[in-house]
Amino acid sequence: MRSFRRGFRSFRRNYARNLIVIVLLFVCLTFSMSMLSVKLAADSQVQAVKETVGNYGEIKVSSSYQMKQFESERTKTAAERAAAARSMTAAQELANRVSTLVPESLTDKFSKDEYIKTYDKVLEARVSLSDVKSSDVQQAFQFRDEQRGGPAGSSNSNANSFTFSGNTNGSSASDFTTGSKKLVQGKLFTYQDYTNSNPVVVIEKNLAETNDLAVGDTIEATVNGSTGKSSTMDLEIIGIYETVETTQQSQSGSNAATFNPAGSTFYSPVSVVQKLNGTPGYLSLGSYYYASADDSAALRVTFKKDTAGMTSGKYQFATDKADYLAIADPLLKARNTAVIGLAGALGACALIILLAMIIIVGGRTRELGVLKAIGSKDSQVIGQFAFEVLCICLVAIIFAMGATAFIGQTMGNWLLPKTKATTSTTSQQGTAGGPGGAPGMNNSSRLYKSGTGFNATSSTTKQAAKLNVVYRGSLFLYGIGILVLISLIGMAIPLVWIIRLRPARVLSME
Repeated sequence: MRSFRRGFRSFRRNYARNLIVIVLLFVCLTFSMSMLSVKLAADSQVQAVKETVGNYGEIKVSSSYQMKQFESERTKTAAERAAAARSMTAAQELANRVSTLVPESLTDKFSKDEYIKTYDKVLEARVSLSDVKSSDVQQAFQFRDEQRGGPAGSSNSNANSFTFSGNTNGSSASDFTTGSKKLVQGKLFTYQDYTNSNPVVVIEKNLAETNDLAVGDTIEATVNGSTGKSSTMDLEIIGIYETVETTQQSQSGSNAATFNPAGSTFYSPVSVVQKLNGTPGYLSLGSYYYASADDSAALRVTFKKDTAGMTSGKYQFATDKADYLAIADPLLKARNTAVIGLAGALGACALIILLAMIIIVGGRTRELGVLKAIGSKDSQVIGQFAFEVLCICLVAIIFAMGATAFIGQTMGNWLLPKTKATTSTTSQQGTAGGPGGAPGMNNSSRLYKSGTGFNATSSTTKQAAKLNVVYRGSLFLYGIGILVLISLIGMAIPLVWIIRLRPARVLSME
């Protein structure tokens, strides 16, 4: 205790010299603590991003395989394709319909992986409705025919063909989870409707008004590939939705409400859409969410095992890793820069304290010799200087932690790479239309979770990356660790000096 009191008195007595050391340490410690706070903030935000973006994947037919199929069909003449269609057996027709679909057994098997948290089945198909007409589609084809010089309405035979989107639970359909569609009447179908294959459907508001349809009404749909009594199915309307984006555009004075292909999509349980499409046991894709973006590598290994022995390259496991990298990359760069800055600043702190102690101890040789001559033990003398060093470092780090709370965000903004918010608009094609007008091709360039339906135009806005640097309790613990570290470094010189010092030699030099 006496050594500590002497160390504290020595700290106060040499305040001018210690103040210089404290100021130098304060500058370096402030920089190092700021770098540390930026690193902690970046780590925390990257972890949060991993749990919300980059944790989605889906199994579907690859675009390369679909393109090969399309190129193969394109080499045939119309007559050859018609002849092949007439000679097809029922099994061959089914194989042709499911050539761009995924076996439900594969998606079910993959869903059993330990990393999968939620699983949804999705199927998009074109279905004909005998008693429903879409004036939007009629206007679109009429406009096209007029532009080509043909008679108006020559393509109206397609006016009763609609896109049906099916999944296991209407509330989890991407268009509703992303907010592009909003239920305004009735209800969405449930998982129970899917398991029981209840023939229910949710339709678009403008389409319902055009055809005088309401919740509780029934519409007749044609079952693909069936004949006789089983060639039609009655569907009960249980809900009506509106397209949010179209409503906003309409209010702004645009003509989006007049022509809105995306609004003509019908939503039904996937088991019902499978029957209507004549493709039992097949899906457009399997949709999966897992805990973190870090799990995607393990899931790719599982996917390779599950698809072993199948047609090479036919199926793909697509993820939203690109979205994760776009958000996390600036944060990771800021974190790496902060780590480098932290290491440099701590090195400067160590150098400052070492040089300061060389000067301090070197100028107090006589004091050390007297203390040892009057019987002070090495441990007592070392304790005195250790407490003095601790006081210097403690004052510096207290001020540095206070300053970090004010300039941490500024340092974060300085380290974060400059990014700008970007908006991209893409035209999406669904199951029937296919990209680039290729019939029967799924669009493999988009993910189901984005909420873009058949022939829909979607706008995706990527916000500029922003680093939120806040004072964390862990920063205080790290500060204590830094304090102990630089105090031990500062004690290295006094420790060696004091142990090797001989009192008789020091006093004889006076």
